[in-house]
Amino acid sequence: MTEDGTPVAYTVLRKGTPVTSLSGRRFGTVDRVIYDSKGDILHGIIIATAAGRRVVARNCIERMTTRQVRCSLSDEQVGALPPAPPGRRLKTKPWLVRGI
Repeated sequence: MTEDGTPVAYTVLRKGTPVTSLSGRRFGTVDRVIYDSKGDILHGIIIATAAGRRVVARNCIERMTTRQVRCSLSDEQVGALPPAPPGRRLKTKPWLVRGI
């Protein structure tokens, strides 16, 4: 295991895992994982930030570990992340949505 944690698949990401930008700045935490159960494909994650819930697409996720999700986004790009859709039901892993 490294300082960043052990690499993991999206299926074991936990709610509250820190999400960091390319510079290493923490800008949120994992709220939910968006996936397609038919193909078992990760589409992205919904993160909780100070500005509300935001969506990070899978192509912006550089590394997922037991300690953090590191994104390939600059700090400027983080500020432009789209908000999570409020009325749309998203396929998410059930252990990440309990109590929400």
